[in-house]
Amino acid sequence: MTRILDKQTTPVSRTCTLVIPGLLDIPGEEQVSAFAQVGRLPALEQLLSRADRQTFSGVSLESVIFDLFEVKRAPELDTPIAPVTYIADSGKPLPASTAWCLRADPVHLVPDRDHLVLMGPEALSLTQPEADRLAADFNGLYSADGWRLEACTPSRWYLHLPENPNLRTYDLAQVRGRAISHFLPIGVNGKQWHGVMNEVQMLLHTSVVNTNREMAGQLPVSSLWFWGGGKTLDPGHSRWSTLWSQEALSIGLAALSSTPRLDLPDTADSWLQTSISPGAHLLVLDGLQQAWQNQGTEAWAQTLQQIEVNWITPLLTALRKRELESLTLCTCQGQQFVLTRAGLRRWWRRTLKLTSYYSFADK
Repeated sequence: MTRILDKQTTPVSRTCTLVIPGLLDIPGEEQVSAFAQVGRLPALEQLLSRADRQTFSGVSLESVIFDLFEVKRAPELDTPIAPVTYIADSGKPLPASTAWCLRADPVHLVPDRDHLVLMGPEALSLTQPEADRLAADFNGLYSADGWRLEACTPSRWYLHLPENPNLRTYDLAQVRGRAISHFLPIGVNGKQWHGVMNEVQMLLHTSVVNTNREMAGQLPVSSLWFWGGGKTLDPGHSRWSTLWSQEALSIGLAALSSTPRLDLPDTADSWLQTSISPGAHLLVLDGLQQAWQNQGTEAWAQTLQQIEVNWITPLLTALRKRELESLTLCTCQGQQFVLTRAGLRRWWRRTLKLTSYYSFADK
């Protein structure tokens, strides 16, 4: 179907908010290599240079998504990621028997001198049958305690508990590539859970799944990372007219808040043809972060170049043509950039390289 837009039909009240984790939050020691490969990005640099730069509380993908859905969180508790992503991954609410749900994601631990360094689920490439078998091994040991491990996807697992474990945990993103000794669970039962983690590691070491993986030259699942615990929550209705995303946390919050959700198209042009309704549209582009985690700087640079061509450039064009009222970019490191048509005409503002915004973030 051909899209016809003019002054009478253009939904001028349509706004677009992009969430792009991995854009300005890659580790400092990796930045030189990453930017040497990506080159200049005229459209993205223009967006950042001409937009109103604002402080935004979110400093990770998870915290940004919760803040965008205006979910209040208790500072003394974990951010309740597990009960939200469970809805996205399972397609159902938490069972009534689950008083507390923890993410229990499969990881690989690499010995490094006196430490164990964590490699995330993306390093394992587990199959669903392998995940199910490992979960069954776990449940055979802990089911008498009322614990149940559910491998909803090969990389996102959930531990259902009959009561609050009284823990504070560290998000997986904080620990990936780092020694786990500084990130073990804390809280009233923290020491007890250190013992649980040791038991789980011994259980996994004897698993047939891991034996077969090692014989095939694959990394074994050497531990589970417990994090993001909580109970069912009610965020209320959100301000978003539509969420466009395949990212689990945003999908779960959309379901809980009765926000319509559609898969994110491959390009902004496709999105502009589909999202003809007015309102506030939230788009989560998590492919850049995935490229960084899974394949490193080269894949990150290539993905960012694709975002420049497929998303940023056409969205700036749509803003000029009055097909958008505003364009907001959330960078997942404490800033957001809000650009309007009037801001786009700030020709006198110097266009800065992307690296300039890393310097700002480090100050």
